Amino acid sequence: RKYKNLTPEEVEVNNASNAKLWSEKAPAMDYVKNNSVSRILTSFLKSNDLFLESTRAIFVTDNHGILVASTSYYPHYLNSNQRFWKKAIEGEKGTNYVGKLHIDPKLEEQVFHLALPILRNGQNIGLLHRVYSAKGLLSQSIESITFGDTGHVMIINSAGVVMSCPILPTGFQLSDPVLVRTVTSSVAGWDKTLGNAHEVGKPESIIGHAPVFSTPFKNLSVEHQWFTFAWQSSEELFAPTQKLLLWISTAGVFSIVLILVIGSLAAQKIVEPIRKLQSAAIRIGRGEDVEPLNIKTGDEIESLTHEINTMNRMIQASFSGLETKVREKSDEVIYLKEYTESILMSVPDVLLIFDRDLKVEYVNSSFEKLMGVLGNQIVGQTLSQAKLKCSDSWSSIEKKLVIFSNGDSSSPETATKITSSPESESQDPLFQSETKGSHEDEIIFEFGEQYFITKFFKVILESEKKFKIGLLMREVTEEKLLQDQLTMSEKLAGLGTLAAGIAHEMNNPLFAIIGFTEGILDEKEPEKIKSFADKVLERAKHMSAVISNLSGLARSGGEVLPKEVDLNKLLDISLDIGGLDSYSNDIEVIKDYSELPKIMAKPEEIQQVFIHIIRNGVQAMEGKGKLFISSKHLDGVIQINIRDTGPGISQTHISKIFDPFFTTKEQGEGSGLGLNIVHKIVKRYEGEIDIQSSKGHGASFNITFPIKAFV
Repeated sequence: RKYKNLTPEEVEVNNASNAKLWSEKAPAMDYVKNNSVSRILTSFLKSNDLFLESTRAIFVTDNHGILVASTSYYPHYLNSNQRFWKKAIEGEKGTNYVGKLHIDPKLEEQVFHLALPILRNGQNIGLLHRVYSAKGLLSQSIESITFGDTGHVMIINSAGVVMSCPILPTGFQLSDPVLVRTVTSSVAGWDKTLGNAHEVGKPESIIGHAPVFSTPFKNLSVEHQWFTFAWQSSEELFAPTQKLLLWISTAGVFSIVLILVIGSLAAQKIVEPIRKLQSAAIRIGRGEDVEPLNIKTGDEIESLTHEINTMNRMIQASFSGLETKVREKSDEVIYLKEYTESILMSVPDVLLIFDRDLKVEYVNSSFEKLMGVLGNQIVGQTLSQAKLKCSDSWSSIEKKLVIFSNGDSSSPETATKITSSPESESQDPLFQSETKGSHEDEIIFEFGEQYFITKFFKVILESEKKFKIGLLMREVTEEKLLQDQLTMSEKLAGLGTLAAGIAHEMNNPLFAIIGFTEGILDEKEPEKIKSFADKVLERAKHMSAVISNLSGLARSGGEVLPKEVDLNKLLDISLDIGGLDSYSNDIEVIKDYSELPKIMAKPEEIQQVFIHIIRNGVQAMEGKGKLFISSKHLDGVIQINIRDTGPGISQTHISKIFDPFFTTKEQGEGSGLGLNIVHKIVKRYEGEIDIQSSKGHGASFNITFPIKAFV
């Protein structure tokens, strides 16, 4: 303010005069050291004991580099030509600046500057400077960190200059460029390098390094990045390993000698009796008559001899009735096998069993009728070797079979255990589990004019410690045709509404284009013609955007591969399309988008989810109300919320809202498949969808997607 009425030349002369008085420490300049700001800085230094000894100066300059306050006569009065001031003032607004290490001519030691911006109403009005002694500041933090006799930590900057080290002086330039590149990596880690920066000619060393300024310092501008550098002498580092190897070697030699001595004693007292017992056990196993053994050792071997003699007597006593029992069990097994096969052959669904090599091991009569072949003609072959009719469908099934056998669908819900023990519980391989996800592996395939749902399951044979793979195929031709008809009805109903919305959305810009085009034909002035042409182009671009969004929706049919998509962009496109159901401008859309990571997905499927929910909300509000759309990313989960101010959904209907064919609309206005399709798509991406609503208070749809499900 005091220079407000002065010319630039007068200001320059006045500043030069003050700079000279300041350098001479004239009493006229005492106000710089004794003003209120300087007193605050002085009291701050007195209360900040941790950095007091390492602080060489602290002062404030305005946004022209003129000294405003200082605790000492150290700084220059005019700083606009000083390197540290230029770097700090030219940085990004609100960014703190750390200068490079240099020898200060006044202080005659290695120092660096820290400059903090002073902001008022978002504008930079000056800088707060603090000059630190690099050695004094950093040595407090690292010199106490030691390990062993030689292990210590040092700090260097990205130019390879030592900031602080218990051994090397501050400002020392490391001469090895390879070492400098290694320890100044942006990623923390351990590396192997020749030399250690402390002693020339030293052999290979292991070093640890990490950048000092990382994630917590996002608003920090550093002229030279700092890095920690941990080192320990190789001789000291590997000394414990050498001692351990020596101890292990000594213990190994002693153990070998001890084993030889014990082995010699054991051979005399243990080995010979054991050989007699082994020979007798082999003969008993062959069914030979064995005379009772007579071994007297007075220890466990003698007890074992008595047990073997007892076992021999019991085997001979029970062997006489064994053949009869084996015959009875064999007949029982044959009966059970025939009974099981009769059940499987009577099952109306198609059933195949594959071995671990994915070769057909069993087929039932329903398969033979479907394919017109006998089971023994394809048993022992893979599906591709069997050359069955409808080969394309069987080829696709075989690919799914390979994926299932590799473990991609080996969850407990799809496994069936079969045990040979009559006391164990067994599960029917045709039983359809009602657990969550039990239908995720069901796939519809076409065989001629018939459609089948296929489901793989594992048949675990505990007695053989292995499993086989079963394939169950249930005919759903009538259900498929009915589903297709209902889906087509849903599409046609939506298409009618969409067509009306398109006409409403297109008519206004189209009429404007026609009017401006007629104006161009009649107008003679170039400026007006250009103005009309610009307006025609503006309306045409609007129509092009609507058509582009609708084209994306039209491509939702057919096989589409996942690609990288932006969910916020899909929300906007879905809003344009879903909003065509409203012919008024009384619906207010309120968006609250957060930055989301791009994910891998089929955009047409995700867009279909958003369009159904937005369209339901628009229709529920009948052209008047508010539509709230928000997105956020939290803990690896993307959350989308779509809320309307319509009449809401009663509590009795919320539990049924995702059921197929359930609808609250009038007859002919909806098929009840829209939200059922939404629910299936969300579940396909391992997501969750939740509805919160009450009668008269609108409806809120909360959709969550785990990011891992899109990778």
